Amino acid sequence: MDLLCAERLADCRLAERDRVIFEDMRVLQNLLDLETVYTPTCNYFGTVQKDIQPFMRKVVSTWMLEVCEEQQCEDQVFPLAVNFLDRFLCICVISRRQLQLVAAVCLLLASKIRQCNSLSVDQLCYYTDHSITPEEIKNWELLVLSKLQWIVTAVTGFDYVDHVLERVDWSKESPLIRRHAHTLVGLCYTGSAMNRINDASGFLGEQQG
Repeated sequence: MDLLCAERLADCRLAERDRVIFEDMRVLQNLLDLETVYTPTCNYFGTVQKDIQPFMRKVVSTWMLEVCEEQQCEDQVFPLAVNFLDRFLCICVISRRQLQLVAAVCLLLASKIRQCNSLSVDQLCYYTDHSITPEEIKNWELLVLSKLQWIVTAVTGFDYVDHVLERVDWSKESPLIRRHAHTLVGLCYTGSAMNRINDASGFLGEQQG
């Protein structure tokens, strides 16, 4: 007897607007409060990391963004992976030759958390021109998880996008506005300055006041 599934897995439409989420200010306040828990604890350039410069982070984060775009990852994969990367670099000293390896591991972890079909180890090795091996990714996956104390979630700038758009009238003018907002937030995550505001947080704080 054949069992058939009639679900349309290719249907990726967004859920309908939830009034409980967007009209209750406690939801937004909870995001702002929780964000501090997942924020990198220090400016690791020149303190924790002696061999890594800001421009190196920009290069590797841009590479992470390109991998996510080419693989059509879910929107939340990239910012979560960068959050993992920054938090890890605040804790564990590495060399510049290990930076792309850590970035690949962070992409692997974020894709496992944020989408149904995660990036594969072989795909990530391919995107590094096989400069890293599957064994290295698997070994470092445990290292990154242990340094993050298995806290594999975070509030990212993407979590604020819909809350911002729900509070401005012009957000309904074009269906591309949400996509452009995600693009802008993604580019913010490739910045090399560690003192950047976590995207929309400052703006939303002003809106509450």
